[in-house]
Amino acid sequence: MHTPFHRARRTPALHRPFAGLACAAALALGAGPALAQSAGVDRVEISGHVVEAPPRYDVHASCTQIEPKLQEELLRTWWRERDYGVVDVRFVVTDGKVTAVNTRSGLSFRAMRDVRNAVGHLECPGAQAGTSLYRMHVVFADPDRMPDTVAGADQPSRIALVEIR
Repeated sequence: MHTPFHRARRTPALHRPFAGLACAAALALGAGPALAQSAGVDRVEISGHVVEAPPRYDVHASCTQIEPKLQEELLRTWWRERDYGVVDVRFVVTDGKVTAVNTRSGLSFRAMRDVRNAVGHLECPGAQAGTSLYRMHVVFADPDRMPDTVAGADQPSRIALVEIR
């Protein structure tokens, strides 16, 4: 007596090849867009929308008061954390206002959150009209190893802004 095929009666010998084929197809389709990214374009997500643009590195020219503002807002973080390191910052400026900030670092979550907040409060009147993606490094450094001072300050900089070139 022949029984009709039923989904629930699949044997493992029938199920495994189809599962493997489906997995291979999913991996192939998912990896294509990831491999197609161009080298000179960065991505930042803003409220669910992804902004892809070549990053700009002229942060000092676009955000004129960036050094003193970061020094002022991140000084407490420097004293609290007592940790030294580099924070990679990518931020989006739309019509002179910072609209999104991403950070990457080996520093604590609190330090990165404070950097995101400080950069989010910046105003960039020199930025071009429209939306631009900027990238820079914020360095929490040992003041004994950094003799540079902020304009008008008597003490060494504890937080430095480094434009990537």
